[in-house]
Amino acid sequence: DFPPVGTGADRSSVWSAVRRGLRLESVWVQTGCLGPAGGPVAPGVPGTPVSVNKMRGPASAQPQKIGEHQCELIDQVYTNCPRSQLVDGVTVKGSVGAYVVPTAPIVYEGKEGPAELELIPSRLMPSDHLPVVVDLWLRPGP
Repeated sequence: DFPPVGTGADRSSVWSAVRRGLRLESVWVQTGCLGPAGGPVAPGVPGTPVSVNKMRGPASAQPQKIGEHQCELIDQVYTNCPRSQLVDGVTVKGSVGAYVVPTAPIVYEGKEGPAELELIPSRLMPSDHLPVVVDLWLRPGP
């Protein structure tokens, strides 16, 4: 497993490998959610963008993590496109009408408070990961 973005200088992480030589950039950096090194945008900027906000239950395949609140930005999209834009919510038509599914990232001040009350999966979000939906701006041909 690779560590989440911003957890240090682990040379085996995808984040480090991408920055070393693949000439790809994270959409989180392109869109201003993270700073160029994968950490906070700037010191003192409140909030942490997340793509996962879950608490492992008793049926977890990882019993040592039961009860652990995971509130992190672990889903990644890397691109060599010059620009990207995050899509804020996707409208889904269901049997009871249309509703908007939230997309990553959601920003929380910490794991307490709103993050505890908005755990996923939920009735509207059946996955424990928020979808990452990105419009990529392709380079024009030669």
